[in-house]
Amino acid sequence: MRKLLLSVSILSTMFLSSCEEETTDTVDNTVNPPDTYNFENVDHSGQDQRLDMFVEIASYVKSSNDGDMVDKDIVFDMLTNENYTWTNTELNSATKQIADKIEPEAGIVIGNWIEELSSISGSTTTGSNGTAGLVQSNSGTKQYLFSEFGMEYGQLIEKGMMGALAFYQATAVYMGSSKMDVDNETVEAGKGTDMQHHWDEAYGYFGAPNDFGSAGFTFDNAATYNRFWAKYTNSLNDVLGCNSKIMKAFIKGRDAINRKDYETRDAAISEVRQEWELVVAGMAIHYLNGAKADLADDALRNHQLSEAAGFIWSLQFNPETRMTESEVMDILENKLPNLYEVSVQDLNDIIDTLATTYGLSDVKDAL
Repeated sequence: MRKLLLSVSILSTMFLSSCEEETTDTVDNTVNPPDTYNFENVDHSGQDQRLDMFVEIASYVKSSNDGDMVDKDIVFDMLTNENYTWTNTELNSATKQIADKIEPEAGIVIGNWIEELSSISGSTTTGSNGTAGLVQSNSGTKQYLFSEFGMEYGQLIEKGMMGALAFYQATAVYMGSSKMDVDNETVEAGKGTDMQHHWDEAYGYFGAPNDFGSAGFTFDNAATYNRFWAKYTNSLNDVLGCNSKIMKAFIKGRDAINRKDYETRDAAISEVRQEWELVVAGMAIHYLNGAKADLADDALRNHQLSEAAGFIWSLQFNPETRMTESEVMDILENKLPNLYEVSVQDLNDIIDTLATTYGLSDVKDAL
């Protein structure tokens, strides 16, 4: 695992910068955005399809915890949408894929994780420090497949792809200059202008329903929306109030694009990036707290630390990240090289680093 984590250090830090206004369009200063993401010509069907594919990929790789064999070739076929029959039959006619949307160098690392998972899955070996295998919780009710260093690759792959696919595409690609400094005049029915469409696609990767964060909001379609970033954002809402903050930023940006107010659009881009990254850091702290509570249980501790590691790794994919790549790698390499050997002090150090960096010190114990 250490070798794999070290390979992450090759990740590029050359992310797209915030957009700058390059237009002389007349700005409509009438600011009256809707309470929900209710705009004309919204289409993020491609992102919806990719998240649907992601659901099945995540389910398949985590089936390794049941002792099932995970075939790396099947996972790669799922990622490229080739030679695979989806359980969600609507996807079988889809032309989209996930592989070409993952941050390229991160994709190499995730590919390594998939190969490692495939190599240890399907075994009946009991795992322990130095031995890959299945580990049961002290109560006997939970079971997870860990590497010899205690890493659960199924969780690392899922959380890593949440960062290197959805978080990266939304904040670095679709909110970057190549997707924002484009035509905002020609309207295509059902999709809007190029700029409007790109903003909607960024929103699609967040994966939330249009009324997310509004008064009285509850998930009424768990199969479609209660997953990935929308799910985890909602889980932190009582502490961080993050549902409405992220949604207001998305709505603010789309409204600004409609009005050709690119200064406000760029402000909204920064708000989305910052609020979303708070969720990433908050979830890492949440699972680190859980690992502390379950320190004496190898299965529960390592499971939660694997989730935390995936979220920490994902912090790199925001162009305005508050934590550098070297700081992320310092945590993964020096504090979490072997999950069987972590101490309370190690976990407290990581929590304090994240909490201080993201202004979460006052709520770190509540996350």
